[in-house]
Amino acid sequence: MKCTDPNFLSIREKSCFQLDDGQFIVKIGLMNNLNYLLDFLKQQQQKKIMENSYVDSNASLSFDFINKHPFLKTLILWYQQVDNDDINNKDNHGFLKDFIDTITNNMTKSSSRFRYSDTIKTFALSLYILGGKLTYEFIRLNLPGSLPNLTMLNTLISASNAKISEAEFRFDQLQKHFDDLNVQYAFGSEDATSIIKKIKYDSTTNTFNGFATPLDHGVPIKEYYQTDSFDKLKSWFNSNDKSSLLNVHMIQPVQSTNQAIIPSPFLLSSYGID
Repeated sequence: MKCTDPNFLSIREKSCFQLDDGQFIVKIGLMNNLNYLLDFLKQQQQKKIMENSYVDSNASLSFDFINKHPFLKTLILWYQQVDNDDINNKDNHGFLKDFIDTITNNMTKSSSRFRYSDTIKTFALSLYILGGKLTYEFIRLNLPGSLPNLTMLNTLISASNAKISEAEFRFDQLQKHFDDLNVQYAFGSEDATSIIKKIKYDSTTNTFNGFATPLDHGVPIKEYYQTDSFDKLKSWFNSNDKSSLLNVHMIQPVQSTNQAIIPSPFLLSSYGID
């Protein structure tokens, strides 16, 4: 190819080698880059064709497919109703939508790629606290992808600073609770409930929980059962009673006249007694 245009000659000089016989060959690096670009464009074109084909096939099969699966039909009708209701009240179905979206989004992923919104994480913590481990696991395993596993749940508990140490009176957290609720008055209550006698080790405080908590002038001693001695631990098991009751101190903030919602109660302290 012969051309005397200055622009062409400049491009040829930068992109080609001139042989002894006067012919030009394109530089190998440039050829590789060009081939890579062509392959990439072909892949994108093929991807676009597949996407269009997928949309077209779904459009032609959508009604038959939905009618074949009554759940999908009902779900679509429900979402249409929710969209109409949300115009007036966006909070009516917020959690339920989030719960369904979480399950459906996670169903097509491996368990290591499950994702959960803050709303679902908060619900999971509440369910675990109120229902216990067995109830939580029963629901989680029967509704795959709906709730975080126990490892993630323990991480959430640690991050939320919601862990309570035995015999700890959380007055600083109580004051923050009052400030958040904008309340000044409250009433307290104390009660005990039966528990299974069991000793558990708390690695975060190096404390053995489950023994009856000793008192100092009527006040339970926090983290009393700490030791690195096996003999000391053995003597506790032989001579100290295990807790048969859990004593709990609860604080209920008093609702002010300008509050429409009753303030949530607060757990001040809990410890084992015999």
